[in-house]
Amino acid sequence: MTPLEFLSQFGDPTNLSQRSLVIAFAYYLRQEEGKLEFKPVDIQVCFQKALLKAPTKPAALLGSLAQGKKPSLLKSSLRGNYSLSIYGLQEVQDALASTPNTAAGLSAFLETALPYLQRTVAKITDENRRKFLAEAMACLGVQAKRATIVMTWLVTLDHLYDFILTKKLSEFNTALGRRTDRHAHKVITSKDDFSDIPENIFIEVSRSADIISNDVRKILDEKLGIRNSCAHPSAIEIHDSKVINFIEDLVDNVIVKYQL
Repeated sequence: MTPLEFLSQFGDPTNLSQRSLVIAFAYYLRQEEGKLEFKPVDIQVCFQKALLKAPTKPAALLGSLAQGKKPSLLKSSLRGNYSLSIYGLQEVQDALASTPNTAAGLSAFLETALPYLQRTVAKITDENRRKFLAEAMACLGVQAKRATIVMTWLVTLDHLYDFILTKKLSEFNTALGRRTDRHAHKVITSKDDFSDIPENIFIEVSRSADIISNDVRKILDEKLGIRNSCAHPSAIEIHDSKVINFIEDLVDNVIVKYQL
């Protein structure tokens, strides 16, 4: 769970004060990342990943939360480190218990995030892909979240196919020929040829050919798993925040990064 997904449990995160957000992120670091102690920079990273403006003086804010008879945070014996106190822990747990997980709450969160997504999609220079993603976001607006994820994945792969065909075709075919399975005999000459290669193999070959970085490979592997879960009937719940992260990750780290 990302910080953005974690905050979605509280409804609209923009209604939370910076004090409440810091305590919530301290809880997140403890529960989700296993960090019993953290530094101000860890809190700043959480703000960034949650698409929120970080405190200008995080160390001072954390220090103030470690004061009083019932402080939300505790100062560590290590200089500059903090941990969540029993009072801070209880505060977050009470807030989670009292926040209804309703469609209205998710809609409020979505309403806040959609303008950001629109700016993200606007970075795409290809008009057809930009329109396609706009339709995907329209699905998100009516809670058709699985459709949004599947469409976003399709447009991302389509972009990578074109990128390889126009700029990295020789490298891709060379890496494909080094494989020891049946795909080694395949030679890509057109976009339709990619359909004969499973998507996970396509990602592996793109990494082997140094077309994508290892970090991008990790992103694509993760997003492929999410797409697979959404492409088939299942009982899993897809939160708005997961869809938003899915779109921004693929647009910023793949479509925009690998320009045609």
